[in-house]
Amino acid sequence: MLYLILISILFSIFSTIVLAYVSMVAPIGPWIAPTLVLIGILIFHTVAQNKIRNLVYSVVAGSPGGIISTALGFTFPTLYFLDKDLFVSWLSKPIFFCSFITCLVLICGLIAFYFVNRVEKSLIEEQKLAFPIGELTYKMISANSTNQSWQLFYGVILTTIFCALQDIKLIIPKTINIFQKLCVSFDLFPLSWAIGFVTGHVIAIPLLVGALSKFFIADVINNVFFSNLSNMEFGLAFSSGLVLFSAVVGSLKLLPKKSLKDNTRIFQLFPLIRSLSKNLSATYLFIPILFLASAFLFYFKFSFVSQIYLIVCSLICMYQVVVIAGKIGLAQLGRFATLVMLPGMLIFNLDYVQIVILAVFIELSAGIATDLLFGRKIGFLAQVDSNKLKLFQLLGIVVSAITAGIVFLFFAKNLQLGSGALFAQRAQARALLVCMHNFNYFVLLIGFVFGYILQKLKMNPLLVLGGLLMPVNITISLLTGALFRYVTPKKYDFEPFWSGVFATQSIWILFANF
Repeated sequence: MLYLILISILFSIFSTIVLAYVSMVAPIGPWIAPTLVLIGILIFHTVAQNKIRNLVYSVVAGSPGGIISTALGFTFPTLYFLDKDLFVSWLSKPIFFCSFITCLVLICGLIAFYFVNRVEKSLIEEQKLAFPIGELTYKMISANSTNQSWQLFYGVILTTIFCALQDIKLIIPKTINIFQKLCVSFDLFPLSWAIGFVTGHVIAIPLLVGALSKFFIADVINNVFFSNLSNMEFGLAFSSGLVLFSAVVGSLKLLPKKSLKDNTRIFQLFPLIRSLSKNLSATYLFIPILFLASAFLFYFKFSFVSQIYLIVCSLICMYQVVVIAGKIGLAQLGRFATLVMLPGMLIFNLDYVQIVILAVFIELSAGIATDLLFGRKIGFLAQVDSNKLKLFQLLGIVVSAITAGIVFLFFAKNLQLGSGALFAQRAQARALLVCMHNFNYFVLLIGFVFGYILQKLKMNPLLVLGGLLMPVNITISLLTGALFRYVTPKKYDFEPFWSGVFATQSIWILFANF
């Protein structure tokens, strides 16, 4: 039992580290559970007794760390882009910085844990939602594919050799000057190739369109019609228009269209209330959690009314996100965070810190709830002890909450936010949305119209935004990884290898900067 707890803790730390970095480099956060399964198969290879059960417990303990880091990586760096001086002052106080993240994760994790306990039976047993990632992970555990696990191991070994030759032996250069003004960096290529390979079918075309649009659309309009604006001023306003369009369209998609009986719409209150009130005695356990949340929010000067707004919205968003994820396997965290953030900014006149806390709160609570339900689905299919599974999930939340503060502190202090090494596109996009009132409104409108055109062309404007804002070097490496996927036969068979690559370099970067 002790070794199982130790492995679960290591899985949680591993997930937190890997996705903390990946979420600030790429605009997409992959689910970590399948990778944990492959690692677990290798670890438990010599332990025949209770092998499947041990895999289930360790994977569901480690998995929340991935979604916690993804939610933080997508939203928390927004504070840096809104108020760099304040963010840097926080970095100079490591205990405060780490405590802030740890407390926020624990509060959201406890709310999500309580919420999932109340709705689990309704969603998994009564509504029989698929929760595709949970089903996929269980199938991998049942299949027990040692061959795929060895592929992941090969990815780990080769990436370790590459990083060692580059950082220790200095045999592989980190940068190469191709032309006088073009310097190509190789230090992030394995990681970017891996992300491009795993998610290439989603991001390749939008990134390419974004990169081309920067040179042939945005720069041309800037030079011809808005020469009084610098490239940075025009680019920020144009990008803000794109983000504004995505926020408006994303919010409209969440509004009810037919009736309150549609469970995928945001104002679906009655199933949630019914699920939460089935066991009134258990509902009283929610009071201490609310007290902790209220104390935290009062510290950051949220009014009592704004606290009620945030808690109620987080419960509604959790329910809607998990229902959608239960059907399609995707956690649409950003859309719901934006839908709650924009009215909150206007109604309560929130400052930058409060805006970021609100967005992080929604993404964390909804993301953790989704991941926990994926884990409950695995446990339901594997028929393991549900109480024991819940304890392992709680262990994972606590370990990740402690780890996340330390990991984000090290990344933020040792790597430059906004650079190619830590681009944080999602956070930059949210900062642009918050500050859009400061930009040239005509350029903002042009960006908005461009977003409309992209939607008509069936492209995700936020992914195109990545190509617009990302350093060309990172865009090229992501596209290279996508090209690898395109020309590789039986591409799904090689995903474990590339999962090992991005996991290894993420951890290497962290420890290389200690």
